[in-house]
Amino acid sequence: MHPHSSDASQRAVTERVLVIPGLDGDASMVRAVAPRLFGGMRVLTFDHRFDTMDGGVEGLAERALAVLDSDPDADAPALVCGESFGGTAALTLAHRHPTRVRGLILLSAFGWYPKAFAYLPRLPLGIWRLVGDRWARRLLRVWRPVTLPAALGWGCSSELVRAYLRRPAIHVASYHAKCEMALRFDARPWLAAIHSPTLILIGTWDPFVPTRAGQELARRLPNARLHKLAGGHLTHIAHPTAAGELITHWVRSIPSRAGPSLGAAGSL
Repeated sequence: MHPHSSDASQRAVTERVLVIPGLDGDASMVRAVAPRLFGGMRVLTFDHRFDTMDGGVEGLAERALAVLDSDPDADAPALVCGESFGGTAALTLAHRHPTRVRGLILLSAFGWYPKAFAYLPRLPLGIWRLVGDRWARRLLRVWRPVTLPAALGWGCSSELVRAYLRRPAIHVASYHAKCEMALRFDARPWLAAIHSPTLILIGTWDPFVPTRAGQELARRLPNARLHKLAGGHLTHIAHPTAAGELITHWVRSIPSRAGPSLGAAGSL
């Protein structure tokens, strides 16, 4: 046996990762693939399905932090994983509380939504205002199966398809507030201040969050590593084993605790 293999195994078992899911706030898809995506890590999830964005992204980040505060190992820095829109809260948490974050895992995330592509989410928001919440709720139910190929790609298992389609119904007020916030969010003024080791994972084709957004994010974060996997918006769900290997390798390469640059910054 390799002399360091037992140490690595123990580290994987005790590692904690806080998952902040995307716009719908539901972490059920991530939980379903967590053993392959995060190996032996202990996974904490922040369910924000009914969160109407009181206090903006900063308020959402503080509520995500409360999940870590309530954990028995609250004093130890944790990995924070932001999926899609959840990346805005993960970035904000790392900026405001750097000593609490050992590293960031950003899955199909963005630091700002590219203006050239903003017409795509603005169009349904405009329709939403015209038809109201009642019809929007109906449209969202129909929209979910339509988005399946763009989210998971073609050829995924029937089990994964069922899990995607059977997710809880979207909370309309919460979803609308997050859509509006996503288009306004812009972390560019402070991205360079985030020194947390960061892994950014994007798909090769993503109609929801342009791949360019992840590439630009990787260029602006001082300590980021970018990887691309074949697939769509939820390529980490469609290919959890491949994504998990990248995550495991990256986690083993970062310091076991926050470095001096994080500690010196403190919490804002």
